[in-house]
Amino acid sequence: MATASVALRLGPADHGRPLTLEEYLDAELEEGSRYELARGVLEVSNVPKFSHWQVVSNLFDAISRYKFAHPGFVRVHGGGSECQLLIPTLNSGRNPDLAVVLTNAPKDARGRYMVDLAAEVVSEGTEAEDRDYRVKREEYLVYGLREYWVVDRFRNQLTLLVRDGGAWTERILRGEQVIASHVLPGFAATVGSLWEGVEDDSETANETQGEE
Repeated sequence: MATASVALRLGPADHGRPLTLEEYLDAELEEGSRYELARGVLEVSNVPKFSHWQVVSNLFDAISRYKFAHPGFVRVHGGGSECQLLIPTLNSGRNPDLAVVLTNAPKDARGRYMVDLAAEVVSEGTEAEDRDYRVKREEYLVYGLREYWVVDRFRNQLTLLVRDGGAWTERILRGEQVIASHVLPGFAATVGSLWEGVEDDSETANETQGEE
């Protein structure tokens, strides 16, 4: 009699564990952390701070306003556990903070609609910064993403990356500059609008407050 296979269970202690993409997709993940597969290695990180969530919320609001002003153009948008970008050739699986699928998007080999635009909100720390600015930049190009936003509230800037063949073209936007998206023509939100109402809960700010 065949024995039923037991799903692989992963938690924070498995950070750095080598995995195949199929093992990662089939695994049961312990709640309370964020999980991604980075070129065959499991990355486990803490749930981001409240300020990170606020920036993501502002991004979602901006996309919702665009969808209302341009009906029928965007099929769906979401982020986190709602969307997963799979890159089999790199053995990676990513969950961007924001993902946008247009109505004319093709499907991938698994029958899922391809994401046209993704955004990552940079978390505090050099490791997170390197992941969003360098590692995911390379991975999302391989995936086939048409546009990638690196949203960095610590530098008060947004790096706008637009696909040009097999490479990215890059612009850095700040303040009241409009996020001139190529994927979302007529997008009118400014970089500064992404920081509206965002609380400063960075470690530096907390240390300063504690000294007062």
